[in-house]
Amino acid sequence: MEPTGRIRSRRTSPLRHRGMAWTSDFFTRWRPVVADGTVYTTNFDPSNDGSAIALDAQDGTEQWRTTLDASGDNVTVVVDGRCVVAYDEELVALDSETGEQIWAESINEVEQLVADEATGTVLVASDRGIEAFRAADGERRWETDTVRQLVHAPTVYDGRVFAVGDVGGSPSLAAFPVEDGSDRWQRELTALPESAAPVATQDGVFVADGRTIVVHDRDTGDRRRELGSFGDGDAVVPHTVAVDDETVFVTSSYGAVAVDSETGVEQWHRDMPVYEPGICVGAETVLFPLGDPEFASGEKTISAFDRGSGELRWYYGFDPGFHHQVTSPPVMVDEAVFFTATHIDGLGALGDVPERDS
Repeated sequence: MEPTGRIRSRRTSPLRHRGMAWTSDFFTRWRPVVADGTVYTTNFDPSNDGSAIALDAQDGTEQWRTTLDASGDNVTVVVDGRCVVAYDEELVALDSETGEQIWAESINEVEQLVADEATGTVLVASDRGIEAFRAADGERRWETDTVRQLVHAPTVYDGRVFAVGDVGGSPSLAAFPVEDGSDRWQRELTALPESAAPVATQDGVFVADGRTIVVHDRDTGDRRRELGSFGDGDAVVPHTVAVDDETVFVTSSYGAVAVDSETGVEQWHRDMPVYEPGICVGAETVLFPLGDPEFASGEKTISAFDRGSGELRWYYGFDPGFHHQVTSPPVMVDEAVFFTATHIDGLGALGDVPERDS
């Protein structure tokens, strides 16, 4: 497919400005999932047929399309050979290679969808709690309403689910075994994160508690340490938290910062407005949406920085005359970036798209 839309980009030496590899020819604004050289997305819009769609990641050619006759907000995960889509009160699993429907189950509602590859489990999070299904056949494994109002995606690590929400009327972090969903522990927080989902690693569970990143023990839930506060005022709260290789990356409306995960010592920071939650951490770069940076005045961008130094590596700028910007957090796979944006009303790919696994 040929790139479409009005896009203005500037090359500012010595930056490497990424070009568009391809764009979709259908409407979508929901975050895609990329797995094994395939991009999975949906076109849930009242003017369309409400389909799940699989595209070749290298050139955007359509691999299959399955009509679900749905509209509105939806979430997709890929696990155990299934492309699983949640919307309204439905959970549908499609064969990831052919798009054939394998099973469908009713759910309470959906805010977030998470897959655990180790156990082949799909977790549906909503205001009413968490429901767990087996990806292979749709069997309902368990359900809990201990934690409610889950507007952020739970995280799964080493056989446990960690979720942030309301427990007994208080903002809390809660843990459950992924096998049966029984209560493991709950720890009260100062406030629910505005948009930052919890992150679990071998080192602990990282949670945005107000303006502070707190690390909790995975086994007991005890507060192990605080990594400091971000921003100068109470209104400045973390948008997104990512953890990789002993570094914590945090974005807020006022910029981005990288700190040591053990000591909280700052490694670098960028004082630029991050206009959309979402951060991607790669082997060499960290990427997030920036608005009106000094290197692209007046533009909304997707910008990539050296993960070690914070130096700008490249950026992709949207035409400022049309209020164009991303509509969902970008996804980075190897050297490629997949995103949805207003200027194409669909899905686009930047950079060097990885080949499909044989």
